[in-house]
Amino acid sequence: MRSDCSSGSWCGTVLGRFNSRCSGRRMGRGGKAWLLAGLSLLGCANPLPPPGGPPDTEPPRVIETEPLSGSTHVGRNVVVVLRFSEFVDKASVLAALRLQPPHPWEASWSWWGTTLRIRFPEPLDSNTTYVLTLGSDYRDLAGNTAAEATSVVFSTGPTIERGRLEGRLLDPNPAGVFVLAYPLRGIVPDTLNPAQTRPRFWTQVGTLGTFRLDGLPEGEYRLFALRDVDRDGLYSEGRDALGTTTAPVWVRADTVVRVVLRLNPPLDRVPPEIVDVRPQSRQRVRVVLSEPLDTATVVPGAFVVEDSALGLSVRLLAAYLVPGSATTVELMFPQPIADTTAVYVLRLVPGVLRDTAGNPARSAQGWHFRCPSNEDPVGVQWVQIVPADSAQSVLPWQTLELVAEAPLDSSAAELSVEDSAGQSVPIRWQVRAANHWRVMPLQRWEPGRWYRLRVRFRSPHLPGGHLLADTLLERHFRVLDTRSFADIAGELQDSLGCSGPYVLQLRAVRGGKGTWQQRLEHPGPWRFSELPPGFYELEVFCDADQDGRYSAGAALPYRVAERFVIVGPLELKPRWSLEGVVVKLP
Repeated sequence: MRSDCSSGSWCGTVLGRFNSRCSGRRMGRGGKAWLLAGLSLLGCANPLPPPGGPPDTEPPRVIETEPLSGSTHVGRNVVVVLRFSEFVDKASVLAALRLQPPHPWEASWSWWGTTLRIRFPEPLDSNTTYVLTLGSDYRDLAGNTAAEATSVVFSTGPTIERGRLEGRLLDPNPAGVFVLAYPLRGIVPDTLNPAQTRPRFWTQVGTLGTFRLDGLPEGEYRLFALRDVDRDGLYSEGRDALGTTTAPVWVRADTVVRVVLRLNPPLDRVPPEIVDVRPQSRQRVRVVLSEPLDTATVVPGAFVVEDSALGLSVRLLAAYLVPGSATTVELMFPQPIADTTAVYVLRLVPGVLRDTAGNPARSAQGWHFRCPSNEDPVGVQWVQIVPADSAQSVLPWQTLELVAEAPLDSSAAELSVEDSAGQSVPIRWQVRAANHWRVMPLQRWEPGRWYRLRVRFRSPHLPGGHLLADTLLERHFRVLDTRSFADIAGELQDSLGCSGPYVLQLRAVRGGKGTWQQRLEHPGPWRFSELPPGFYELEVFCDADQDGRYSAGAALPYRVAERFVIVGPLELKPRWSLEGVVVKLP
């Protein structure tokens, strides 16, 4: 096989760029004709390993290379050999190969598919360092992907580039993420755009989150981690996750540079759009949107419904998210539609409805629908109540949640909370949506005490002519006894300073659940109190853009990642206070 490796191509990552050329070796005169035919037909196939035995769960790996990585004075007509630990999928190996600097090459396999030979039809350049990289995307015949990428660095001259970069990607699913390295020598850094320029050097992250780049010339580099969805070697803003380093990266010979990378999610600049309209009854229509919505913007004024024949608007009584869904909105009319043969058109009002990324709806495209003839069910039920009745693990600061399957009438409801002694507890009642209420204590629930939540409706009649199935709701719950809880405290140190506040996030990783967050305007003491016993992880970052969320940087205009440090696991024992945890921000 011969690769088409021009200087601007992303060689070895797309199988379609290789021209398959396979042939069998001619046997002697005594050879069997059927064997010749078999060799000819199967010369490019993946041979199957012997059947039987336990399932193969071991990842493939390169066990030997020729020449050895780091070799000098390598001949310009060298044949590079990669030997694998087991049978591998040939196509996946070829798709994961890249030579830098680019040079035409041909590939041939041993019969069993465990040895790959790479020949160069044209001699390599003199006195040049080459890096042959096999990414971690290749797999064996059982489908196991490699645990790490492999690079063979060699020179056709007496010297070799000796810069090395090692790192780790902090991500729940690091395997297969690309690490792109751009030397900044000879270019204007502000013009570098990974959406248009492929990297000179690259590797892939392994299953353990580690990566390594060898054979780097000395100088300053710009480094990106890229989850390249379409494997084209370029950053696609709306599809690919990307992150960069917290500071410039300088590579020097015989010195190992170590970095830690993280990823931002793909940038969402796409506004929400209607993807389906599903009439439920003469009075309710469900609208499916393209992405999760900001609950606060789901209001009747975000939608317009008109009679398509008369052009008259139909008033909406309520708009609310369907319980359990972040993308489906239910619209309710004040009364059932009289004419079920009429065709109605539904549109979004530009600028009102927003997705969770803050993008406002822009589309005014109309969706046509007819209402079915069926009526709504008579009794409206509660579909979610948190906490459940008789729950005994409510936290002292926990909010109570009440969600119904249809809009509620807050003016006809009375909410109250009493403690076990019958004393009324001051509460704050929030209408989060037409069918969703929240109840919060003005002061925290008392640890270890039982409470009763009582909701009584003076009338069963609800908006739109619906009836509530039960006008009285009672729930009992007990608050956790926090006397067994623990505290953790320490000091934040930062010699570089921060242009914004510091955000501290404490996450339970074992034995508990939840996330606690606070911010500091300046380095100094910090404390988290009343934490369930267990193991925790503390992340601190300099919130340079002051949005309260960690940023792994940006591609263009370029912005470094926010500095961060993660400490843990930290064990918190019952009734203990873990003091003196010093956190130094690098």
